Amino acid sequence: MNHTILPADLPDALDRAGPATAILSLDCFDTLLWRDCHAPTDVFAALGGVTYGQRIAGQANARAAARTLKQRGEVSLAEIYEQVIPGGSPDAIREAVDDELDAEAQTCFAFAPTVDLMRRARARGMRIVVVSDTFLTSAQLGRLIERVAGAEVAGMIERIFASCEVGIAKAEGLLGHVVAALKCSPREILHIGDNRNADFEGARAIGIPALHLDQFSDDVRRRLRLERACADLLDLGGEGIEGLQPHRAILACGEPAIDDPARNLGYAALGPVFHAFDRWLRGEADALREARGGEIHWLFMLRDAQLPWLVHRAGGAAASAARVGLSRVVGIGASLASRETYRRHVALHSGMEPARFARQMLFTEEEVDAVVGAPETDAEILAAREALVAELRTGRREKITRRRARALGERLVAHVRAACDPQPGDTLMLVDLGYDGSIQNAIDGLLAEAFDCHVAGRYMLLREMTVTGLDKRGLIDARRFGSVLMRGLTGNSALIEQLSTIEQGSVIDYTDSGDPVHKASPVDPRQSAMREAVQAGCVEFARAAAAPPVLRTAMPPHAASAWRDGALAALTRFMFLPLPGELEVIARFEHDFNFGSEQMVALFDNDQARQGLRRRGLFYMKGVERMFLPAELAGEPIEARLSLLVQSVRKLGLTYADSMGRPLELDAIHFDARDATTRRIEAHTTYDGFRVVRLPLVPGGGGIAIGLGAVFELVEIDSITRSPIASLKGRTASPPLPVEPIFDGMEEIAPAILACRSPQASLVIPPSDAPDAEGTEPCQGGEMIEIVLRPLRMRGEAVRSVAGGAAALPAGPAGSGASGDGLSVTAA
Repeated sequence: MNHTILPADLPDALDRAGPATAILSLDCFDTLLWRDCHAPTDVFAALGGVTYGQRIAGQANARAAARTLKQRGEVSLAEIYEQVIPGGSPDAIREAVDDELDAEAQTCFAFAPTVDLMRRARARGMRIVVVSDTFLTSAQLGRLIERVAGAEVAGMIERIFASCEVGIAKAEGLLGHVVAALKCSPREILHIGDNRNADFEGARAIGIPALHLDQFSDDVRRRLRLERACADLLDLGGEGIEGLQPHRAILACGEPAIDDPARNLGYAALGPVFHAFDRWLRGEADALREARGGEIHWLFMLRDAQLPWLVHRAGGAAASAARVGLSRVVGIGASLASRETYRRHVALHSGMEPARFARQMLFTEEEVDAVVGAPETDAEILAAREALVAELRTGRREKITRRRARALGERLVAHVRAACDPQPGDTLMLVDLGYDGSIQNAIDGLLAEAFDCHVAGRYMLLREMTVTGLDKRGLIDARRFGSVLMRGLTGNSALIEQLSTIEQGSVIDYTDSGDPVHKASPVDPRQSAMREAVQAGCVEFARAAAAPPVLRTAMPPHAASAWRDGALAALTRFMFLPLPGELEVIARFEHDFNFGSEQMVALFDNDQARQGLRRRGLFYMKGVERMFLPAELAGEPIEARLSLLVQSVRKLGLTYADSMGRPLELDAIHFDARDATTRRIEAHTTYDGFRVVRLPLVPGGGGIAIGLGAVFELVEIDSITRSPIASLKGRTASPPLPVEPIFDGMEEIAPAILACRSPQASLVIPPSDAPDAEGTEPCQGGEMIEIVLRPLRMRGEAVRSVAGGAAALPAGPAGSGASGDGLSVTAA
């Protein structure tokens, strides 16, 4: 017989009971009463006048005192506060106890499936008792249940047994005390609880049939645990209860029934985030209506607002809610009607890829070919850019573009009118993922003037980079959470965009009647099918959240902030600490830049990441174009992933030099036809025991011999490459070029593993006057040789000579930074 029961199956638990069962025994916390927070101790953050640490220490001291003086380990809440406030008056102790009970009442709720089970038990004429390992007395627990769940639920409970009153826990015999007190046979009781040791093993040990309530799957437990860690790192505690996760009960009921990994990702990872966004949007719409009057028109801006639209419909769509085709291409294009906007755009964005910039400036394809052409080399691209800017600075071109922009704006207005027909005094609420509200910046004035209405932008993430003065707000807003955090989150937003979007190309124009014209979608149909499954799971969560398995007599004061902070923690967790199953779903996703071009970029590449970590540590991410870099660390130890998270969401100000640790010194001989010079060079730690040696490459500077044999007996040579020095600061995406060395006195005994046969063994970089790749142009700022190696066995003399530092083999992540070139040649 399976003795585990899932939360959604609780109402049918009696079907698994024996014919003699007459009493239903329930654990209290996490069976009947659940909490909004991750752990019971999260409640302590809301205590007035008592710190979290004092409350924890008080409980430990009370248990120690009880074991020593009373030979029992169970203690009451009053006894705990007698230790928290030594010598405190009875009134002070009573006030502290009441304060904690108030905090518990704010976060607790009755779990609806358990209440349904209780109703069925009563309908069968069964008795119901609650048995709890708790520091609350039976009277306190009874009042808490009634306060939280109401009189009906409390009235179904015949008796409450509390470990602090009996003096022993369930695993120590409390359930035996229950049998004696009820004057029944153990076989007449069915006990259900979430703690396998206390509730299941403790009951079975004395013959009581029991079911273990398995609250969460392993994946959900891990998600919630990591979300709690993210909340701590983001410092979301505030002044009240910490670790709020209002989606816990919904996940517990719904997630086990979802077998498809893509739907599960949508339900468990995205569901809480997008439901929180929709809850917030509804509150914002109410506030706008109250403040401004008129109708609120919800305009979900496709493509990325497709999932918010689906979630909104699942919870009951607003009276006026529609999807509109608004992209940066048409928004920017329509904004160019004014001279100021035209000239500002030319001044700030002329560094873009020329053809793409020309299309943004409303050139026809024939004009793009005539002015820009199809440049390929760096010189050709620079010449095309200069020609384009020269053309854009002419009065003739400005007039052409501004005339086309006015016409595009008229077509855009027709599109919006067809979607919602706003009247004077109404509000157009633009809904999007974010992040700067650039489309709103472009068309706010156009829409406000055309319809004589107010325009409000409401975003999931808002980080505004300029002061616009427009009506913008975000569920997760830089004004509340800081611009550094927002920069870190939006830096990985491509993943959320790809999961939120719709299967259609970006809007590039409209017909005269306002019908959107889309560019062809370059997305693989298999990716689209996977995305639709993810979205279906997210919508399923939204439907479940509309009628959650939660019973409570009053909404807690943290209801709104709990969903917002819970969404932020869940989003951060998904962005920086994705689970293996989640990555399997999105492994083949690509990202469309959505600038009216066909440019697609891979979300992540584990093979390139592994090479990058060995060459640069976490700093390899600087300048990488792939869009979801945290996924590349998914197989690495947690400290690497946390390091990236912290550096992304906190302004640490670390540089590349801060990450390198103590170097290992080697001898290098620089030689040419006339001379040879010995220098000391440094091999800096990167990742997983690897080290990197960097040597500036001077044309005509001769060769270099690096004395590996003096230090190593066995060494792994991962790669030897030539790279631009500028790549250390992320200023170029040029791939490294392989360099062919000469191994003098070294023998390859396994792939990439070399044995140094004598202390004189050397790795030789031969003289080179030009780059290895034919046709490669000289790199501004110079080039360097990078040798990535991992010491496997040190030479005995070398270990003694470096005295405990240089020969060590530290492994672990190196931080990333924004400065320091990392070159390491020093004179001997």
